[in-house]
Amino acid sequence: MKFPRFVGLCVFLSVSLMRAQQKDVSAPNAEAILKEIESLEQKQKQGKLSERNTLAAQIQSASVSGSAAASFYVRAVEEVQFKGRKDKAEAFAAWKKSHAELLRSRDMQTALLLHLKYLLMSFQRKDLEKPETQLPAVMAYMNELLSYDDLFAKSSADAKGLLDKSLGQSVFAQWLPIGEWLPDNKSWELRPGDAFGILEKNIRSVMRDKKDPQLIPTWDLEMKVEAGRITSEHSDRKENEFNTVTCPKLQFKQAQDMVAIGQPNRGLTAMIALVRTYPWHPDFAIWVARIRELITPASAQTSPPPAPDIAPQ
Repeated sequence: MKFPRFVGLCVFLSVSLMRAQQKDVSAPNAEAILKEIESLEQKQKQGKLSERNTLAAQIQSASVSGSAAASFYVRAVEEVQFKGRKDKAEAFAAWKKSHAELLRSRDMQTALLLHLKYLLMSFQRKDLEKPETQLPAVMAYMNELLSYDDLFAKSSADAKGLLDKSLGQSVFAQWLPIGEWLPDNKSWELRPGDAFGILEKNIRSVMRDKKDPQLIPTWDLEMKVEAGRITSEHSDRKENEFNTVTCPKLQFKQAQDMVAIGQPNRGLTAMIALVRTYPWHPDFAIWVARIRELITPASAQTSPPPAPDIAPQ
């Protein structure tokens, strides 16, 4: 039986090892082997970093303008959707012609630039030792994203897809090996257009760890943005639901963060005001339970200590 070349080599090595194992050999030089392994690990690490830097440079170049981002997107689509097709040239040319107006549109180019900018930040976050150093850049991105609320409210499905889908599901991820350089979704929002997810995972979680007082105003920002979106829909039902359910829910979370950063009295006072104002709220029982958790330790500390046991004489 004739094996393929690489299979034959594998079989040859296996046979050679079996013969060699009939009698044990002298022990390898442990110190030399460990040094060699360490050197190989270092080379692998450097190679991976070089690969990541090359990818980052490609993305950075595509982020310089809307037209550059659109060209980069076209290359990705060509490689993902048309590679290997017999009619590739004709089909791809037809696709470009049908999408020419979209690729020149403001909403598509803006979505592409935001997507690529967020992808670069995600690369940087993967192995960042001090996430707080990235907060200004993330805040700037989120504010830029929110500034385009009106634009994306009526944008194309293609533009929305670039912002609504996870980075790992984008056409760029299908084209380039970016998956291993993305952070975990538990600690980093992977959808470039989820402003509130970015606010919670990328910003608030870091601020909580540092007990940063700037954590509290982030809730005011979220409530303001959400209120603006609801108002633009001109729906009395949705406005009433926001004012009586959604907004109080966010205010309670804000109060809990006051406790988290070391302002328990301020947070508790805000919580008590909410249960007094919204006793019919769906989360009322949860709120009351949390208030009891916060009050009980304080009550226990102020109560008189138990009488000591007196042993019988």
